[in-house]
Amino acid sequence: MALPLRTADETVFVDRFTDGVLDPEQPMLGPVRDGGHIVANTAPGCWGPMITPHLKGGHEVTVPVAVEGAEVGDAVAIRIKDITVTSIATASGNDRPMEGRFVDDPYCAARCPQCGTMYPPTRLEGIGPESVRCANCGADATPFTFTNGYTIVFDATRRVGVTVHREAAEAIARDAARYAALPARSTQNPILRFAPHDLVGVVARLRPFLGQLGTVPAIRMPDSHNAGDFGAFLIGKQHEFALTRNSLPFALTGTWTVTPYVRVPS
Repeated sequence: MALPLRTADETVFVDRFTDGVLDPEQPMLGPVRDGGHIVANTAPGCWGPMITPHLKGGHEVTVPVAVEGAEVGDAVAIRIKDITVTSIATASGNDRPMEGRFVDDPYCAARCPQCGTMYPPTRLEGIGPESVRCANCGADATPFTFTNGYTIVFDATRRVGVTVHREAAEAIARDAARYAALPARSTQNPILRFAPHDLVGVVARLRPFLGQLGTVPAIRMPDSHNAGDFGAFLIGKQHEFALTRNSLPFALTGTWTVTPYVRVPS
C-alpha cells in the first residue's frame, strides 16, 4: 500500500538568504510541520549588509519558511531552543550615511556616486572604509561609514569579547570572511574589512540573541522596514519601495517584528 505524500517537514534547514527584500509572491522554504523545527545558519546582521549596496534592505535575512496550516492573520508561537555563535569576531559602531550614494534612503536605495548604477554590485579592494568598490566603475560605493567604531573578538566559549587595537583589527580584516563565519550563500561584504579600532581594550560579556523575527509583509518591501516605525520611512520617497500613508498599514497587515535586547548586569 502506498504511503501518503508528506506535506510538511519535521525539520527545515535554512541556509539561503534574500536580496534584502521580503516579497509575498516569492516561494518560501518548507513548509515546516506545525510543532516542527527550523534550523537556520544566519548571516551577520546590520553592518555587513549596510555596506553592501546590492542588498536592498539593510539586512540579509533568511528566506522565509512556510508553516503548515498557517494563514494570513494567524498567530504563530516560536520557541527558541538554542543559539550558537559561530563567528570569531565582529565589528560595529556609530554610522554616517554617505551623501550622494543613495536615493532618499541608504538602507534600501543605494546608488553608485560615480556611474549612477542603482544597487551596484561591488568588489572588495584592500581593507579599510574605502574598500567597497563599484564593480562597474571602481568608485568608493559604500552607503555608510563609521564615525566611531570597534572590532571585537570572542573567547573560545563565546562568553566574553574584547575590542582590539589597529594591528589586530587590520589582521582580522584581511581574513574577514573566516572571522565572521560567513555562510556559503551569504553575499554581504563583511564589516570586519573596515577594521575599525577607535575603542581598544573594552571587555564585554557575550549573550547571544536573535536580532529580529518577523513574518512576510503583504507587499514587496525592504526587510529592514518591515515594521510600523521604520516602515514610515518609506512614505513619500522617490525610490522603488516608496509607500503612501494609506498603503503602509496595508503593507504591514499581519506582520510583526521582534527585536530582543540584551541586559548586561552591573
